[in-house]
Amino acid sequence: MKSRILIKGRALFESMRMFTSILGMAGAYIGGIVAGAPYFSIPLLLAMGVVFLVGAGSMPFNDYFDREVDVISHPNRPIPSKRLSPKETLYFSLLLFSFAVVISMFINLLCVVIVLASLGFLYSYEVFFKNQGFVGNIVVAFLSSMSFTFGGIAVGNPFASLLLSLLTFFLFTGREILKDVQDVEGDLFTRKTLPMRIGEKKAVVVACIFLMVAVLLSPLPYLLHQLGIGYLITIIIVDVLAIYVVIQNIKDLRHTDRSVTLTRIAAAIGVIAIILGATL
Repeated sequence: MKSRILIKGRALFESMRMFTSILGMAGAYIGGIVAGAPYFSIPLLLAMGVVFLVGAGSMPFNDYFDREVDVISHPNRPIPSKRLSPKETLYFSLLLFSFAVVISMFINLLCVVIVLASLGFLYSYEVFFKNQGFVGNIVVAFLSSMSFTFGGIAVGNPFASLLLSLLTFFLFTGREILKDVQDVEGDLFTRKTLPMRIGEKKAVVVACIFLMVAVLLSPLPYLLHQLGIGYLITIIIVDVLAIYVVIQNIKDLRHTDRSVTLTRIAAAIGVIAIILGATL
């Protein structure tokens, strides 16, 4: 019995994809700092918790709807590996979402509205936008990039972090398209993704365009005096990774698996760059 509980607990923890959820939480914190909040602001700390819970809840929520696809594309995830039932996964995600809504009520009304709207978008994505190819990629990237702006909203300065959200939006859109290229085989009978509509090669080109736009925009936070020299130095690593991904994918489609991982690493380094820029 104890062993079964441990297995369930580990599976629930795994389903949250902590790396991605922590990145979102860090984004909210940075967005608040850029918006002028002190380093230990209660509204900002609450915003971080909300973003973490929404991000963590969205992962098992996605797993619930993707359970048939994941049998092929991600067989080691909790549902296809039989460690969690679909119902357990869904209830866990709804619990995390509920905590996020409750905590947002202690920040401000606009934060509550954004959380509820985000949950509505998440549901709409799973039941409708996911099958719309490029539109689905846009929705996911938009929700992922909003963490910076949410941090600014929590501290009463909603426009200060928009540029950071824009940069993240382009990076994440490129990554989402590459993920669809990676998952073409598993999505074949359940979704109509961008690579299925226009071909894998053309979809990779579109992804690379978004990545290059992110590279071109990346110096702006420094040039506009939002972030310091620490950002400019570190963001070069992100730009090099993005350019490498572009070159490798244009040359050979078989690099998409590695590219998805590299863009995730680039996003993490980007967060570090913004932290350094906000403090140095």
